[in-house]
Amino acid sequence: MSMNGADLIVDTLIKNGVKYVFQLPGGKLGPLLMALKKREKEIEVVTVRHEQNAGFMAQGIGRITGRPGVVMTTSGPGALNLVTPLATAISDGDPVLAISGQVPQAKLLTPYPQNPNISGVMNDSTVTKYAKEIEDTGALADEVANAYITSINGNPGAVFMDVPGNVLLTETEKEGLEFTAIADQLANTISDEKTISDTVGKIKQAKRPVIIVGARAMDESAAKAIQAFVRKTGIPVVETFEATGLLTHEFNENYVGRVGLFNNLPGDELVYNSDLVITLGLNLVEYWASVWNSDKKTVVDIDIVVDHLDETFIPDTLVLGNIAKNLKNITKTISSDSLHPLEIVSSLQKVIDKHPDTTVVMDGGSHEVWMGSYLNVYRPKHFLMSDGQQTLGVGLPWAISAAFLRPNEKILSSGGDESFMFSSQELATVAHYKLNIVQVIWVDKEYNMVEFQQELDYQGQEEGVDIDYIGYKEMAESYGIKASRVHSKEALDAALIEAYRTTEPMVIEVIEDNKQNIHLRDKDELKKY
Repeated sequence: MSMNGADLIVDTLIKNGVKYVFQLPGGKLGPLLMALKKREKEIEVVTVRHEQNAGFMAQGIGRITGRPGVVMTTSGPGALNLVTPLATAISDGDPVLAISGQVPQAKLLTPYPQNPNISGVMNDSTVTKYAKEIEDTGALADEVANAYITSINGNPGAVFMDVPGNVLLTETEKEGLEFTAIADQLANTISDEKTISDTVGKIKQAKRPVIIVGARAMDESAAKAIQAFVRKTGIPVVETFEATGLLTHEFNENYVGRVGLFNNLPGDELVYNSDLVITLGLNLVEYWASVWNSDKKTVVDIDIVVDHLDETFIPDTLVLGNIAKNLKNITKTISSDSLHPLEIVSSLQKVIDKHPDTTVVMDGGSHEVWMGSYLNVYRPKHFLMSDGQQTLGVGLPWAISAAFLRPNEKILSSGGDESFMFSSQELATVAHYKLNIVQVIWVDKEYNMVEFQQELDYQGQEEGVDIDYIGYKEMAESYGIKASRVHSKEALDAALIEAYRTTEPMVIEVIEDNKQNIHLRDKDELKKY
């Protein structure tokens, strides 16, 4: 079926899922408006009051969907009014496809009304990624395809097509092209196994890692992947103002705030003091690297595009491709051999929120500071710790007392492996009386509260703080107490659910990652975790 150039453009847009065209009518836009009218049941024309606003509306579509919003204008001032929204889309990283009707080719570059060199004006990298005047009707579908793909390939942004009136009106036997499969494929590329492995290695070596989430990570799949990554690693998170809304209430303990305005917020301080920065879809215009990386930190950049490189931003590892898929692979590769202290606290908080009558009893040690700082308990005399003498070994005996006084309430006893061993023999008492106690043991094989203070006070030296590992699970089972050994938050959550299903005692041995404990003595550092 024969169609003209305007029909060919509209046919191509419809075949690739475009549902809206934002426009302000004008003479040179007439052929495209008539082509849109023929297909009005398939695509909606939104008429606005100013072309600049039409451009912003198209940008909004691009921001929300990740696929280009479409704006059409007439020539001259109509097209010139798009400069600001297209430049904004370039800066913000939002895909926009702008199409302008133009005077006939014979009138180009002549003293003809509304006849500036629009494609020349638009052909600037700060305004568009791609700007072109189309000279052949038969090439229109191809040009729409290339413009569309350019708008989403790499760093998303605005593209512009200027189409003379005679090109729009010329008849052609061509048909619109469908290229959504290519667009989908662009979003599915992932990095190789070595890159993923290098990334995991840097994360494990870091003492003060931080995640900066940027606008290019703003989609549902990336949000779920980021949440799973933070859930597993416990790494604190800051986000740029454009990346707001990726974390749920579950991550309040990990979320430190937003960055990128006056560089004086808590999140900025966290980034300044970090030794590893993981950037997730960060458009550097949101948060200049020169602000936070003057000391050349280790940077892992997980993104869909290589951003602007300079002396403050040369990523040590570049994980290029689909952010969600790459982050899932990183999360999967991080071995579940130990838990961040806040992961343990988060799991305990979850059961206490569900069972607010729980009495929490804490033995002395590093874990006591994490629990005391972050765990919420909702009844008086249901949060027991030795704050004066900071005595080791009080936890299980106190838990036994509480269990006798409150036989219908769960008693949650928490201790480090070193403090638990002061009174571990009383598991025999727990077993004999079948007390309603769940004993959580944080295992790090060290008197860590003493260890990190030695490191701080004696230039990294330590002595007399290592202890031998004992199979606490097997110890509990030898007393006839059900027990579990967990290496992941998911396993800890499952073990706690099982413990709360019964009034029988249970022991949960948790393998703890104690690298962050060294910051407990520094109040400013503690606020960041």
